[in-house]
Amino acid sequence: MSPALKIGVAIIGAGPAGLMAAEVLAQAGQGVTVHDAMPSAGRKFLMAGRGGLNLTHSEALPAFLTRYGVAKEHLGPAIDALPPDVLREWSQALGQPTFVGSSGRVFPQAFKASPLLRAWLRRLDAMGVQFALRHRWTGWDESGRLLFQTPDGQRNVEARATVLALGGASWPRLGSDGAWAETLGAKGVTISPLRPANCGFSVAWSDIFRDRFEGHPLKGVALSFDPHTVRGEAVITRAGIEGGAIYALSAGLREAIADKGQATLRVALRPDLEISDLIARLSMPRGKQSFSTGCVKRPIFLRLASDCCRKWPSRPAFRYRRYRLRLSPNESTRCRSSSMAWRRSRARSRPRAEFRSAKSMPTT
Repeated sequence: MSPALKIGVAIIGAGPAGLMAAEVLAQAGQGVTVHDAMPSAGRKFLMAGRGGLNLTHSEALPAFLTRYGVAKEHLGPAIDALPPDVLREWSQALGQPTFVGSSGRVFPQAFKASPLLRAWLRRLDAMGVQFALRHRWTGWDESGRLLFQTPDGQRNVEARATVLALGGASWPRLGSDGAWAETLGAKGVTISPLRPANCGFSVAWSDIFRDRFEGHPLKGVALSFDPHTVRGEAVITRAGIEGGAIYALSAGLREAIADKGQATLRVALRPDLEISDLIARLSMPRGKQSFSTGCVKRPIFLRLASDCCRKWPSRPAFRYRRYRLRLSPNESTRCRSSSMAWRRSRARSRPRAEFRSAKSMPTT
């Protein structure tokens, strides 16, 4: 084993959180080294770019903060320091202007992650940020130095401060495997269990509906759960439903399902049409076909309105505005998250600087 390497600030994790921490620290004149187990930085960031790279949301800050649930009390100061508008300016300065989509979400005009990541890494390189890739963090040694497993064997690093930016457990092959939870737990740090974050849910579709509409999008819908309503898109899957609008409500839905075994999602299939307009459209002659029979041969919205909702069988227009889906757990999740508990830990035998840095950078 080689002698311990002495550095300024060690950042563990080369995802967006780690890269942003590196940029801020480098701007403050600190010497920064970013460590990551993967051969390159930002791998999961690039994967997110396949869906257009939703950077943030354009809504007013008070509404934006409500998306963080109980964590907003702790995260509020950090978000105030980097609100959505400032994030858009940051992207613009990297040569990647943004736009607001119909759902209010913000995307880079390139609609992918790679140009933004390349520009970001060039900026960090110009600022003197170092990268130690293929360095898997495994904990600390008896002297409080960081331990890394590398292709050349174990390496000890003595850092003046450490920032943990470790991610969740949604993409093990991209480095997000959640292995850090065991490492920190062994030091007495209280860890919230890994749970689905952005996830889809199961719906008991009929066989006819499932076979015909699996993979079809629901565009321009309004989804509601408790006091929250989200405009956007969702996708019908064989097992249920997922997509951006679903992910935005997934935390509350997940908690309700954990508590009661199921949750009811309210869906407005045509939120911009008045009931009178819907009645007029649905009252158009169908010949001898019943409403349900006609739906089989019509677009997905009509078929969806006929498939599960039976509350207003004689008033089909109301199905478009008051449609309800009963959701249950789905084992297939898009993202699994965990974090160190917000309360102060009584862990012993841990390097003080490492724990304080980690506590100030909760993962999501």
